Amino acid sequence: MDNSVLSSILITAAYAPIVLFTESLRVQRTMVASILTSRSIAPAITGCAKDFHRLWHLDDAQLLGNFADERAASVTSVKHGSNFPLQNQTVLQLAGLLRRDMGMTRAITPYEPAAEKSFQTRRETLVHLSFAIPHKEVCAKGGYSWLEAVCWTITVLEFAVPIALAVYMAVWHHFTGIFLMTALSLSVMILAVLRSLTHPIIANQSEISKYCDDDAKGLSTLDAHVIADHWNDRHLNVICGYTSHLHALTNIPLQVNRPRLLLWAGRGLAIVLLIQVASLASLIGDKSNAWLSLSWLAIYIVMLAPPWILNAYRPELAHESYTATLTKVPPIRFSCRRAALVFISRLPNSSQAHVEKWAWTNVFMPDNERRKLWQAQVDELDLLTLESKDSGTEKQHQFKKDDPEYLKSKTLLREASAVYHHPEVLQPLLAYRRSIGLGTAPV
Repeated sequence: MDNSVLSSILITAAYAPIVLFTESLRVQRTMVASILTSRSIAPAITGCAKDFHRLWHLDDAQLLGNFADERAASVTSVKHGSNFPLQNQTVLQLAGLLRRDMGMTRAITPYEPAAEKSFQTRRETLVHLSFAIPHKEVCAKGGYSWLEAVCWTITVLEFAVPIALAVYMAVWHHFTGIFLMTALSLSVMILAVLRSLTHPIIANQSEISKYCDDDAKGLSTLDAHVIADHWNDRHLNVICGYTSHLHALTNIPLQVNRPRLLLWAGRGLAIVLLIQVASLASLIGDKSNAWLSLSWLAIYIVMLAPPWILNAYRPELAHESYTATLTKVPPIRFSCRRAALVFISRLPNSSQAHVEKWAWTNVFMPDNERRKLWQAQVDELDLLTLESKDSGTEKQHQFKKDDPEYLKSKTLLREASAVYHHPEVLQPLLAYRRSIGLGTAPV
């Protein structure tokens, strides 16, 4: 190959690492994972210019919540009928409790789109359902294990290999390479310190422990939180669990046990990232040292592999600090929004005398006469179904059987019931009911 062509390729390739500094998510996600779990592996991190100010003035609520200052998702409580901005968004994303990338995942579909022509013009809604049951110890990180030993071994290698390369480059007087390799090692060291010395402080710990000791008394302590980026979103995330635990996850900001250490760790990372990007920028247009930029990029890519493998193998580790049992149901595809709301309303949760049963749907539908009629139809069909099961006889209908709206409500209820009795939904639901002391009565 002509030397001029090779030189042009090297110079062009030297620009590639700079593109990585337009992102900021990996800085936050890596720091949060280091705080939440002792079984994490730090990847090589990059950060854009605006990250410097955030990292220099870092606080735990910002880090664990909405680091990028984007519009927070919204939450509505089925039990209380209230809605509020989502807290701890990054933590829930790492735990897989928010909208999951479906990829090749097959969604549970209780109806046949081709056969149900009346549904073809309606808006499909995907429900991502999870069950969260905390253990008694809701604060400490998990104990030492072989997996933790593997994580620390890889961390030591990630620290030692760039240091060895930095020494090699010092021998040959490649000072820019020294800065690049040292930056990689320092970021790994800072994240390792966070992993060793910090953990989150979760609210409502005494109440959560009490529930774990006594189990749920009927439905009095249960809730379901519905989370969406906005209330017109076709993706609805639903988390079922104890009321206090869910509010600790979604409504009360988590704190870190050593906020000063977190602040100085953030400032250390800010300086490391600044040195890293300045060193990479100095190599642009330098034909003789373009290979340094490519070497850094190669190590960067290699360091991304171990955490990717770990997350694929044990994705629930991000939630380890809650020591909670998480059960995630495959995405459920409903024919329309109302069918999804009927399904959610039938999940185990407690009702309050001063809160109207359907108050939580105010964010989805206006509280007008049309909605009240629909709610009355659904409630009647639910009651008729239960009474028919008990007595084996058909009960008197309040509404006309041939009323089109009544028939639509009946179809939606049938769709929700089909989801409940789907094996991939029914088995996790029955396991959840057993774990909270409700038994396995038919749902």
